[in-house]
Amino acid sequence: MASKLEFFRTFHSRFGVLWWFGSVLAIIAPKLLRLVKENMKSYYDREAECVAMFDKFGDCWHLSTSENFEIIFSSVEEFKAGMGIVAICARLFPDVRVFTFEIMSNHFHFMASAGKESMLQFFSTLKKMLSKYFTGIGRNIDFEAMGYSLHQLDSVERVRNVIVYDNRNGYLVNPDYTPYSYPWGANRLFFNDDAKILARNHSRKMTFKDLRALSHSHKTDTIQNLFSIDGCASPLFFCDIEAGEQLFHDAAQYFYLLSKKIENSKQIAKEIGESIFYTDNELFSIIIKEAREKYGCTTLNEAAPSAKIELARIMRYDYNASAKQIMRFLKLPLGILNSMGIK
Repeated sequence: MASKLEFFRTFHSRFGVLWWFGSVLAIIAPKLLRLVKENMKSYYDREAECVAMFDKFGDCWHLSTSENFEIIFSSVEEFKAGMGIVAICARLFPDVRVFTFEIMSNHFHFMASAGKESMLQFFSTLKKMLSKYFTGIGRNIDFEAMGYSLHQLDSVERVRNVIVYDNRNGYLVNPDYTPYSYPWGANRLFFNDDAKILARNHSRKMTFKDLRALSHSHKTDTIQNLFSIDGCASPLFFCDIEAGEQLFHDAAQYFYLLSKKIENSKQIAKEIGESIFYTDNELFSIIIKEAREKYGCTTLNEAAPSAKIELARIMRYDYNASAKQIMRFLKLPLGILNSMGIK
């Protein structure tokens, strides 16, 4: 009798738990399913909006110049002049919608929408104004010899990748900066309300004299509403930052691509013939992934000597790692790296 009673108690207890769990599941399951559907719908809706915006802009381009050119900008004042000349050219060609750009010491990156001919005229005028400016300060630079590449971007995904590539270019070359502190481009304004407020509240209008000094041309006399901060033209007033942001779902997607999707940068660099450099954190993420996928290692210390040799080749020839970076990560002697042609 006692055993039967114990059986019924156990059965009732277990059945009660199952019944309670089933009741709760019946209540929350439809809500969870509806939430998942709403999130999926929201994602596809946002993507559709981005694609529609991309279609509205027409032809989109990535214009970049060769990184093998001589040093152009060697001082803060020269960089400021470069920013001002880009601003002037953007205003002289209103059909060229510049989303973002980056000025490096010896080359440029632009992501813009325009007809191809307008894009080339924009670039031609930029070179002429730069030549006049540098000749005026006693430096003769042959800007006509500056090689360039112009690639049409045929999808919103490619446009996003190029915007991110351009916006992180400055800090990858100079680790003293971040994508939000490198000053010679539009990078710091993307999804950064503080920078936009600063530009609006602390900028001054550039005068005809300012523009003439940069361009050595009367064409700038018709240009209005360019503003500068500390003598540097603010991209907020000559780039379409808002339109560039609308090509991303939201700030979270932009930040993810900026910090995580480093493979995209490698592909773009290969396309335009440019070297790309990675931070130590980025290289570590890459090489750990390679070690796990190729050799089943969860740490680099687990890799066999032959595996480390192969990983060293991957780091050097696929990701442009320096000998010092390879030595740090893989604990390989410099002599071994030298014997592999890695100096």
